[in-house]
Amino acid sequence: MSFKARSGFEFTLLNYNNLSTKVYSPPFATSLDTFWQLKFKPTSKGNPEYCSVYLVAIPSHEEGGTTSAWTNRATYSADIYIKHPETLNEIKKATLDTTKFSAIKPLRGWNRFCKKSLLPPDQIILGIEFDKTEFGTPDEKPRFPGNGKPFPDDLVTAWADQLNKPEYADVEFKVQGQSIYANTTILMRRSEYFQRMFVGRWMESITYNQEEEQAQQQQRQQVPTPEEDDDTDMDSNASGSSGSNNPISPHKRRRVSDSESDDDDDDRSVRSICSSLPIRSKRIVIDVTDFHPDTFLEMLRFLYTNRVSFGPRDSPTSPVNLFKIADKYLIENLQQHAKVKLCRALNMNNAAEFLFTTAWQYDELRDHVMNYVVQNFQIVCKTSGFKSITSNPSNYPQFHDLITEILHKVFADGDSDYSDF
Repeated sequence: MSFKARSGFEFTLLNYNNLSTKVYSPPFATSLDTFWQLKFKPTSKGNPEYCSVYLVAIPSHEEGGTTSAWTNRATYSADIYIKHPETLNEIKKATLDTTKFSAIKPLRGWNRFCKKSLLPPDQIILGIEFDKTEFGTPDEKPRFPGNGKPFPDDLVTAWADQLNKPEYADVEFKVQGQSIYANTTILMRRSEYFQRMFVGRWMESITYNQEEEQAQQQQRQQVPTPEEDDDTDMDSNASGSSGSNNPISPHKRRRVSDSESDDDDDDRSVRSICSSLPIRSKRIVIDVTDFHPDTFLEMLRFLYTNRVSFGPRDSPTSPVNLFKIADKYLIENLQQHAKVKLCRALNMNNAAEFLFTTAWQYDELRDHVMNYVVQNFQIVCKTSGFKSITSNPSNYPQFHDLITEILHKVFADGDSDYSDF
């Protein structure tokens, strides 16, 4: 159980006129899992006679996993102000709209918050008031951003080291001729697509690397170790072939039919233990032709470590390429990370081209980019990118539908939600 009260947070900025860049306040909270910061820029970009102030929403673990608006933040009402440090009189105060916070737009505020000529020369008090703050009970624990439990770097490194290692792999992806190795157990746990591939009907069309299996068998037969002899005897006795002179690989998997009796449980346990050793007797081979090897490898790295490194715009690991591969392989978290990266990179110059070439193909991107173009159409329509599109409509498959929708919304919608603060 918790109760609510009004709250305020204030910070005295000393010698703020000497600041050469933006600064952030320490984080503060209005509930056990809702954290914020204030951002202050002593000189507004494009308007040097003003200072800029923003409220930054620090995403919780749950908020970081979605690109939709953070509805919990929308329940707050916030007033941001600047006070004189001696008289405590408010020099400027404004109410902030908190309904638009999301991973794509994690900060809201004003590029021209207050004229610098109204401020005292040495220091100011920057503050914020919330209409409510939730107090918790002793048995409720704070849930810090990132869930308070980041993966240790050594654990991430350990998992990353297992990727693309043939000795630990039971699946080989031939991506445009380049082999990439992985483990089906990890892939099935992390992607519904791979789960269907390795468990469902798709298994019937999967091929195996039989040559490697035969080479491993020949090597073990030629140089048996004492441990292999002991395991061979166990496996031979268990399978009812104790009189055989041919050594049997202790690592070779054997399919068990449904008709076998329960008396074979111990035998299957022995074979299961043996088959779990790193050397694989069979490896699934899958051809991938529609993605670059670096794109595919970075996608697998995310499945292994839950981390992603985006490359430049024209690289195989660019946000748009990783968005596309995440869409195909049903990796929602990776797709959300890529979407946030793409939407944050939107600007007046690239929005139209992105909508007409890529975003229209994906509902996850289309709506957001369409709204951006519509809300900023007066500027977007004057860019070289938009003019190039309208001059060559045949180059864009959805030109007619998209331009019709844009014009319809431009004349129907009101003011922009996407002001450049």
